[in-house]
Amino acid sequence: MKYLKLICVLLFSALALVACSDKDKDGEVRWDRKSLFMNYGETAVVGIGGNNIATFSISSVPDGWATPEINTRTMSVTIVAPASADDVANEDADSNNDGQVDFSGTIQLKGVTHGNEVVYSSLFVSLETPEIDFSKQPANSYIANTPAALYRINASVKGDGSAIPTASVAVVWQTSTNLVKYLQLENDGTATFYLAKDTDEEYIKRGNALIGAYDADKNLLWSWHIWAADYDAEAEALNYGKYTVMSRALGQLQNDTEDKASILESYGMYYQAGRKDPFAGPSTYNASKGVTASLYDGESNVVTIEAIEADSETGTYAYATAHPTHFLTVSDKNGSWDKGLTQEAKGWNTPKKSVNDPCPYGWRVAPAAAFDGAVIADDLTISDAASKYAEQYGWTLEKNGVQSFYFAGGRRVYADALIQNVFDESLTRNVAMEAQPWVGYNWTAEGKTFAFWFSKENPTQSGLRNDLSFSKANGMMVRCVKE
Repeated sequence: MKYLKLICVLLFSALALVACSDKDKDGEVRWDRKSLFMNYGETAVVGIGGNNIATFSISSVPDGWATPEINTRTMSVTIVAPASADDVANEDADSNNDGQVDFSGTIQLKGVTHGNEVVYSSLFVSLETPEIDFSKQPANSYIANTPAALYRINASVKGDGSAIPTASVAVVWQTSTNLVKYLQLENDGTATFYLAKDTDEEYIKRGNALIGAYDADKNLLWSWHIWAADYDAEAEALNYGKYTVMSRALGQLQNDTEDKASILESYGMYYQAGRKDPFAGPSTYNASKGVTASLYDGESNVVTIEAIEADSETGTYAYATAHPTHFLTVSDKNGSWDKGLTQEAKGWNTPKKSVNDPCPYGWRVAPAAAFDGAVIADDLTISDAASKYAEQYGWTLEKNGVQSFYFAGGRRVYADALIQNVFDESLTRNVAMEAQPWVGYNWTAEGKTFAFWFSKENPTQSGLRNDLSFSKANGMMVRCVKE
């Protein structure tokens, strides 16, 4: 009997220790989603959760919003949006109503732990937010040009529409913190995210981002380039006769030579031939060995681009897909990063748009023929040609009677991934004189390069070609044509 009492005492002591431990550990409260977009008068139920929480409450809501009701039995919160901008529901003292209705804001969930610790979690809510639905348009990139909008993509299929077992989504990189906000995987396999207005509240916040889909083991399955810019590709397309060409390179945020900042934003993203995922450009518009622009993940941590040597393991499309921040290098200036695979097999040069084509829905990488007959429209005989080029780094090109400015953004070099803006020595007679920034390099679908350059020694010798052979491991800009 005394042994039984001893066991009971020990058991009671162990339970007491566990209880004390539970009370002492950190608490957590959480919503089951990051954001909620509602219409006026709409009701929504959002799940909540917590660890080591004794009590739940709502600590704050946007002005004009009723205090949501918490149901701890179902672990959910019922949220009612304001009935209208002028007729606000629930005007009691707890509604935080001062006569104004906030279009958007956060609802704060408060938890108090068994140890009397206070913890919070925020849910972003917004009224009458426009939704841009790309989920029925499978592609590897999307142009986002509507500010303060909810965007939806299908995160369960590749760019060609084939299925992938997506378990979660995350920002792989973005060119500024908080560019892509409230990214979440929905129950139907789509991913939604919010893109804000710029500071002047007129245009979309400009930037580029890569959203990744991950399996249950956190392996990257696929990724999509989000190109956020005040740009309508259809309305501003160039009529080159047989081909309709985008007036900007992929990822180009502006189309302006007014100042250095505008020029820098007017460089597009850089692609290795055949790969779908972009690499960011330089941090300064006139660097001879440009440092990469800063990149961040969804938690505002710095993301770096790594130069990885391409071999039989890394030089594959499977590896490239799973490692979009790895720039695959080669030592041979005529070599290719895709070891053992032809460009036609997995790259861009296919009879129809390929699974790795980086262009938005309805567009594909431009073939070399799209630029046949293009000429430099600027007057190369004028005395200020050199200073003009040095101010804007690019030429006005013309084809089919249509003129458009093409920015010269150089390339990421095949051997080390560094950005280089000088002309390729294999085409020069006098490297010292002709290796002048910037050179315009653009990949075409066949893996050939459409290029234009400036000759400081004799501006009239500046030129343009679209059939140059370069290592496919070079990172160059890309223009798209209508399918």
